[in-house]
Amino acid sequence: MSGGKNGKSNCHYEFRWWYEYSGGKLTDWGAHHVDICNWALKLNGQAEGPTSIGGSASHPVEFKGGFPVQTDRYNTATEFQFKVEYPSGAEMIIRNDTDNGVLITGEKGRIFVNRKKVVGKPVEDLQHDPLPEDAMAKVYKGLPLETGSSRTAHWGNFLHCVREQETPISDVHTHMEMLNVCHLAGISARLGRDLKWDDVQQQILGDDEANSFLKRSYRSGYEIEM
Repeated sequence: MSGGKNGKSNCHYEFRWWYEYSGGKLTDWGAHHVDICNWALKLNGQAEGPTSIGGSASHPVEFKGGFPVQTDRYNTATEFQFKVEYPSGAEMIIRNDTDNGVLITGEKGRIFVNRKKVVGKPVEDLQHDPLPEDAMAKVYKGLPLETGSSRTAHWGNFLHCVREQETPISDVHTHMEMLNVCHLAGISARLGRDLKWDDVQQQILGDDEANSFLKRSYRSGYEIEM
């Protein structure tokens, strides 16, 4: 199937660039990078989710009431910068115009990491002050650690937890927390305004229109009761 007069595909791989099916780069690469950011924040004691998110975004089409006016071209944000604020005072900046990865800045230095490299002074310091031998075991919470590549270890952890009915290190709850941030950024982009978030109630505060974007109406017979 293809969508629109220009024959833009709405199937794999290009479904990512339609808000009808995805959230563009905010949910595509954002799913990976925001997950790492949330993990780092939790290591630093941040237990709650964000309190606010806002910024700016540019789209290839016009928007009215959060919906694209033109339907013959991709409609997700192509340029964006958002600031996500947390109760501890920590901030996460999500932007499109930097190297594809995560830059973590703290009191002891900065680390940049993506799928190809990890660099920064804390990484350089490992040459003379290496991590403890049990560092990876702690990350995997005592579960069996597959040898080989990091990808092999990740797969092995997931399959082990399926067999043993245990919780993997990358679990459903952390994925929900990560996607909350990505989708809130997408809603902010579509409506063009900042959002206040109640992480306990899982609601956007004081904005009924924005809340209407949190879920879609289910087709009859496909409802999910929560």
